[in-house]
Amino acid sequence: RHAGGIRIHSVRLPGLVAHQEVIFGGLGQTLTIRHDSISRDSFMPGVLLAVRRVMHLEGVVYGLENLIFA
Repeated sequence: RHAGGIRIHSVRLPGLVAHQEVIFGGLGQTLTIRHDSISRDSFMPGVLLAVRRVMHLEGVVYGLENLIFA
């Protein structure tokens, strides 16, 4: 799939809850940034933050920075 001229691929892997990988490529080189979650426990701090703050929000909140730094 292409998004604004950039190729995007989706891969499902067993044993991983979530896996994100960004690959930047140039002539003869690549730079890879990767994040793996092997347990749903890694999402709990964010879930708890959202649950605690949701009642104090008005309207739609777009962007995690607007929740973390609110």
